[in-house]
Amino acid sequence: MITPELSAAAPDTLLNAQRLAALPVTSEHALPPVDWPTLGVAANRIPTVIPLTDWQANSPFPVADVAVITWTSAEWAAMNQVLTNRREPLTPEQAKGHDWRQGWEKYQRDYCQIHQYMVDVSKTYQGGAPSLYDQAWGSVRMVTIGELKVLLVKSGMHLAQDGTDLPLIQLVDQLCREARPRLVLSIGTAGGVREEDALGSALITNQAYFHCLKNFANAAFNHSTVQSHWQPGEHYLPQAQEGVIQVPGPEILPVSPQYPAGAHISPDAPNSRIKVVTGQPIITTDTFLFGTTTNGLQEYGCIVEMDDAVVGMACEKHRVAYGFVRNVSDPVINGQLPDSLQDSWAGYIYQEQGLYTSYNGALATWALLAAEADRLEAHHD
Repeated sequence: MITPELSAAAPDTLLNAQRLAALPVTSEHALPPVDWPTLGVAANRIPTVIPLTDWQANSPFPVADVAVITWTSAEWAAMNQVLTNRREPLTPEQAKGHDWRQGWEKYQRDYCQIHQYMVDVSKTYQGGAPSLYDQAWGSVRMVTIGELKVLLVKSGMHLAQDGTDLPLIQLVDQLCREARPRLVLSIGTAGGVREEDALGSALITNQAYFHCLKNFANAAFNHSTVQSHWQPGEHYLPQAQEGVIQVPGPEILPVSPQYPAGAHISPDAPNSRIKVVTGQPIITTDTFLFGTTTNGLQEYGCIVEMDDAVVGMACEKHRVAYGFVRNVSDPVINGQLPDSLQDSWAGYIYQEQGLYTSYNGALATWALLAAEADRLEAHHD
C-alpha cells in the first residue's frame, strides 16, 4: 500500500515503490525433464550425450551434422534441459548456478586473436564483451539423435555487445570450417511483434532481416534479408507441442499517474504454440527493441532479436544451410505507456518467463533435429 508519507516522496522513489507493488510473485516452477514416452517419442529419437573426450580449450569444433547455437544463460539452461535429456527438474534458482553445466567445455580456439579488441570493447561499451568473462568464444557439448550428430554451442558473442568489428562472424566462420555442419540453427528468446503470438510460442523460419538502429545503422548489410534453402521438417512438431509449457503472462497493475486511462497489461491467454513461419523473417536489431501496439515492427518480420541475421550472413559464405527458432519471451507491449514503463515491462517479463519460454523453443528445436535425423537415415538407406 502507498502511504501518505510515501506519496510525498520524490517522484522517482514513488514510481519505483508503485512498480514493486504491482509486480506479481516470482514463479519458482521447475523445468521438468522431457517425458519422451508420454509424447510418444521412439528411443532412437531421444537425445544421447556424447562425451568430448580429450577435449582441450583450444581444440577445433568437433565435426557434426547440425550445429545449434544459443545465446543467453536462460536459453542455455533450457537447451541443456531438453537437448541433453537432463533427467532432473531445474528450478530458476538452479538455472542461475553452474552445477547443470557439467559436461560443457569452453571453446577458446583463436580467441587470442580478438582478446585485446574485446578488452577495448569492454572499456568503451559499458556492459559489453561478455565473452571476456570466460576468455572464450563460448561453450560446447555434443549429442546424437539417431545417427545425427549435433553440436550444441552456447555463444559468448553478440551483435549488440561486441563493438563494431562484429567478431560473431569469426565465430560462425570457425564453426562452419571446423565442424562442417550441413545445417546451423540459432535458437533463443525474442520479443513478440504480433499480438496473435502468445507468450511462450516458438516461431520457426529460414530467413532474417537486418533492422539495425545503433552501431550498424549505416552498415552495408542493414535493411537486407538473408534466406536459406533449408525447409523445416514438421513431422515431430505435434509431439513437441504436447510437451510445451503453457506460459501465463503476468497481470500487472497500473503503477504510475502517467499510466493512460483504461490501459493495463492483462495476462495472456495460455496459448503457447509452435509455429512454422518460413514466409516471414526474424527481425535482427542491434539494440534493445520489442514490439508494441503502435511501433509497427510486425511490418518487418515475425519476431525481434539480436543475432540471427549475422549467423545467416556468415553461413552463406560457406554455403551452409541455416534456420532460426525464436520463442516469444516478452509479448507485444501497450504502446500508449511511457517509454520507461514499456522498457520495464518487457525486461521484467523476459526475466521472469524467459527460462520457461526457452524450454518451448528447445522442444521445437528437438522436433526439427529429429526430422533431420530422419532425412539423414533415409539418405543412408
